Amino acid sequence: MRPFTWLTPETTEEAVALLRAHGEGARVIAGGQTLLLAMKERLVGPSHLVSLARITDLAGITTEPDGALVVGAATTYAALTRAELPGWQRRLSEVAGDLADRPVRNRGTIGGALCAADPRFDMPAFAVGVDAELRISGAAGERALPAHEFLVDAGRTALGQDEILTAVVLPPLPTWDVVVFEKFRHRVFDAAIASAVCALRREDHGVPASLRITVAGATPTPTVVLVDAAADGAAAAESAVAAVRLDSSDEATRYRRELVHTLVRRVVDRAHAQQGSV
Repeated sequence: MRPFTWLTPETTEEAVALLRAHGEGARVIAGGQTLLLAMKERLVGPSHLVSLARITDLAGITTEPDGALVVGAATTYAALTRAELPGWQRRLSEVAGDLADRPVRNRGTIGGALCAADPRFDMPAFAVGVDAELRISGAAGERALPAHEFLVDAGRTALGQDEILTAVVLPPLPTWDVVVFEKFRHRVFDAAIASAVCALRREDHGVPASLRITVAGATPTPTVVLVDAAADGAAAAESAVAAVRLDSSDEATRYRRELVHTLVRRVVDRAHAQQGSV
């Protein structure tokens, strides 16, 4: 690990100013579960680390008047696991509780996972899957992006050098009736090889009106597939496999294609089954 200077701002504005002052050599650090490993392996070598540990308003969960759930970017997975969330929003707690192992959940943050933009990570898949909004602060002011626009490529986001992700906003409860998440990994603490999210919304008479499928791990960023709301798991799985273009004949791609097909079929069938009991 190369030498670096540790900086501890107490406000978001101060953190942004430090990023601007130190330029490309500065990196934000929250839990550090991904960044510190990359530094240890000398994949990155920032000269300054801007810690978010003292910026208290970047952690925590609040609900806006319309029911949208605002999760501070520095909120740990452990805190999300303990949160008692209503309706489909509780899926966020379940996803957080099934991540890696306890030490990672105690230190890792939702914002850190999104900024790492690793295709294997659960939080980017979930955020895109439920059409979450990401709030950003920078030298030019505040802005917001849908999660699918924030994630530009594997390891790349839409954040500018002097910008900080401040919050992840889940839509209000009426947006979806059911959200289902599944992933496949070799070991319980591994990142997912592939994952799938199904978000379903029905009409007033019980007929599904919207079926949003998101596939992650098979592409550099999570891929959204919108299918006929009445489609069953098998039909949705065929659409998803076609959308992520896993058409190579090599063994690894065939393996991933089968994973995507199976995971999508499962999440859609589970969503329809749960939708009938909502």
